[in-house]
Amino acid sequence: MPTHNNFNHEVIIVGAGIAGIAASKKLKKNNISHIILEANDRLGGRAKKANEKFGSWFDLGCSYLHEGKINPLVQLSESFGTAVKKENGDIFTIEKTNFLLNGFPFSEPARISILNSDKDFKTKLSMAEKHPIDNHLSSCLDMKDPNYPILSNLLSGLNAVEPALVSIKDFASAKEGQDFIIETGLANLVENWGFDLNVKFNCPVNQVSWSGNKISVQTKDSLFQSRKILLTVSNGILNENSIKFFPELPSYKIKAIRSLPMGILNKVGILFRDGTFKKKDEGWYVICKGKDENKISSVMSFEIRTQPENHIIVFFGGMEGKELESLPEKTFLKIRRALSQTFGDDIQERITKFINSSWASDKCSLGSYSYALPGKSIEREQLRRPLMNKLFFAGEATNKKHYGTCHGAYLSGEKAAEEIISCLRS
Repeated sequence: MPTHNNFNHEVIIVGAGIAGIAASKKLKKNNISHIILEANDRLGGRAKKANEKFGSWFDLGCSYLHEGKINPLVQLSESFGTAVKKENGDIFTIEKTNFLLNGFPFSEPARISILNSDKDFKTKLSMAEKHPIDNHLSSCLDMKDPNYPILSNLLSGLNAVEPALVSIKDFASAKEGQDFIIETGLANLVENWGFDLNVKFNCPVNQVSWSGNKISVQTKDSLFQSRKILLTVSNGILNENSIKFFPELPSYKIKAIRSLPMGILNKVGILFRDGTFKKKDEGWYVICKGKDENKISSVMSFEIRTQPENHIIVFFGGMEGKELESLPEKTFLKIRRALSQTFGDDIQERITKFINSSWASDKCSLGSYSYALPGKSIEREQLRRPLMNKLFFAGEATNKKHYGTCHGAYLSGEKAAEEIISCLRS
């Protein structure tokens, strides 16, 4: 019921993902009355765990603690007594990658060639970043380079979309660092972190009215009123116009939303019998098919882990990620063939289970994470800007230096909460 001042709460947070939880924690610490309205039946947003049948420790969504040395979720995890695996934080570097062609390691000259191609890409990227015109990321690649299929595949996975659609300046603005993991599951940590918050689940917001002093938020069966609202939903939801705003959002805000579409990065988890892989097998693999090292026809990338069970995580970005959702069995067959070529036909008998994510069709996210179209990198700041100190925005898409990451979402949620607190107390 509304309080005596006709507000249900001082603040309404839309979305119980990492940004929403971080904001809620900050508001709670400052004794600000608030509620989180969540469309899903769980906490976490794009931090999502697999079902118990496969193993609830497996993350179907975000799983790496990028920039581990400065990532606030590392300290959060340790405060819960949850171990963070910090060794091999450089697993994704070109130097540490296991490159294989038709099941055999690349020759030393071919490995050196890949290192040189990566160096050339980074040199072109550095030059292009300083250019006044913001081109597409693929302009930093040489399509005639025999290593082009490898670099293009890795960039598609990293950006969740093909490099031809990505802003150079946006990509270059993202920070790099070591990647840590939580073997018991990042989604489990997030769930434990947010267990004590005031969340109304299965409560999608369909309308926000913000013209007067009161903000009215309409769900399918309830009306909430507040002084401030924080929107932490994915840009996929905003782009889909799933929430109607009265009055409509200003044109610059709509432009920002349209300029930061959602990419698709899906993963396939594969469980194996105990003992299939040893500690020495762990690592990041890029396996290629082709006539020779100069004529690569296909590329697939995955990580091997032995804890908490023997498993492989295969990544598919962009169009391949969409194909996985529409034709999962076709993708599973492709993976089986690739694993047989890499580890021998006996590997098939050691596979026990498959699982895959489907972020494009997830009605609560409509994508994995945002990317900026060429020339649109500046729009992240425009998306973040509050409207009349009433409507606030947070989430990975609003964080220029850490977009596409769980800690980017975390930091954006805390920052928005601090701005809201300042407005309420002024």
